[in-house]
Amino acid sequence: MKNIFVSSVLLSLFSITTLANNQLAQAEIIILENEEYKQQEYKIKYCHPVTHEIVNEDPAYHPNAYVDGYRQGKRNFRKGKAYKARTAGGEFGRGFDDGYFGRDFSGQKVTVPNKVSHYTTMNCNTY
Repeated sequence: MKNIFVSSVLLSLFSITTLANNQLAQAEIIILENEEYKQQEYKIKYCHPVTHEIVNEDPAYHPNAYVDGYRQGKRNFRKGKAYKARTAGGEFGRGFDDGYFGRDFSGQKVTVPNKVSHYTTMNCNTY
């Protein structure tokens, strides 16, 4: 009974992943004829999908915004650069001000999680 249950779960997972990833690899054969030597060359072009991801982070409220701003503020103060308000604002700007003016590190209060977007391209090779 236990083996039947395990095998049915595995079969279900396999079928779901097979149906979800329905982008198939493509292959084609290219025939090149050389008139001088009277021979044919066969080349195989193989293409398969590749999934990439882009991480979009809010410059003012991403998870490390306060820390990044604090670090940059301290660095600018040490280098003697004139104070210039940060355009990103939010937690980054607050951290920059705290670091530049020598205030204590108070940590991030508001966090907006990073957004991850996926896109698919085709990767082709010729053999």
